[in-house]
Amino acid sequence: MEDKKTRRVHFNLFDALIIVVVLAALGGVLLLRNRVAEQSGGGAARETHTMRYTVELLQAPYGMVDCLTVGDAIYRSTDGTYMGTLVDFSYQPHKTVEYSPAVGRYVTFEYEENCDLYLTLENEGYATERDIVIGSIPIKIGNEAPVKGKGYAKAGYVYSIDPMGAEVPAAADLGTGSLEAVYAIRFATVRDPIAANFHVGDLLYEDRSGAKLGVIERIDSQPARHTVAGLDGTAQYAEIPNNRDLTVYVRGRAVDKPDGYYLDGGFELKVGAVVDVRSQYMNRQGVYTELVSIGEAG
Repeated sequence: MEDKKTRRVHFNLFDALIIVVVLAALGGVLLLRNRVAEQSGGGAARETHTMRYTVELLQAPYGMVDCLTVGDAIYRSTDGTYMGTLVDFSYQPHKTVEYSPAVGRYVTFEYEENCDLYLTLENEGYATERDIVIGSIPIKIGNEAPVKGKGYAKAGYVYSIDPMGAEVPAAADLGTGSLEAVYAIRFATVRDPIAANFHVGDLLYEDRSGAKLGVIERIDSQPARHTVAGLDGTAQYAEIPNNRDLTVYVRGRAVDKPDGYYLDGGFELKVGAVVDVRSQYMNRQGVYTELVSIGEAG
C-alpha cells in the first residue's frame, strides 16, 4: 500500500504579515463603526417622537402658494431625501428694511410681486446632546433647506424647530480642562424669531472641529442698532426693527498653555476671534467679545 503522508501547514513571515494586516483592517472597521454609533448616540434603535420644523422661503412667487396642499410629502430637492409631511403653511408679503436718511430711521418696504412662505413639516425625530435629528437630517436653524413638492421647488432656510414636548437632553459634561472659563460671544442683528431659539443650558460647540465650547449660562438681548450717517454728516444710532443683538455668556472647560487658553477639543479662546457656533438648535457665526473669568474648575 501506498504510504499516506500527512501534510503540514507551515507559516512563514509573509503569511504572518497578511494575518496582521487583515486583523488591523477588521479592527479599524469596528472602531469606525463604534465611533459612528457614539456620534449618533449609540448603535441601538432609538425611540423617536413626532417633531416639527418650519422652512422659510423668501421672495417666493405668489403662484407657489397655489401649489401647496396640507398632507403632501416634501423632499430635499438636491438629493430627494424625504423631509417630512406638510402640516401647515402661511405666507406674507416680502418686505425689506432699509435706512432712510430723510427720516432718520429704518423704513420697511413691501413688495407686491413676491411673498415669504413658511412651510411647517412634520416627521419622526430624536434629540441628542448635540443635535435634533428629524427624519434622517440634523436640523439646525439657519441651515439651508432646499425643498420640493408637487409642482414647485425652492431653496429656503430652517426657520424654527418644535420638538413637540420631546426631551432635549442637556450637556452631560463641559469637557476635561482643569480650568473653568466664562466668556461672552456676540451675535449681531439676529431676527426676533431666530433669537428666541437661543436657550440657557444649550451646549455650544465649534462647527468645523466639533470641539465643545461650553453651555449657555446667560443671554443678554438688546434691540439691534447700527451706526449710520445722518444728513448733517454726523453719526446716528438707528434701531433695526424686529432684530436683536445677543450677547451669550458661556461656561466651558479650558487648559492653560504658554501661548493661550484652549477650550476642550483644542479650540483657542481669543477675544476678537470669529467662531462658527452650533447648538442643538442653531448654526450661527459669532464673535468672542469678553473673557469674564477663568480659574480652577470646582
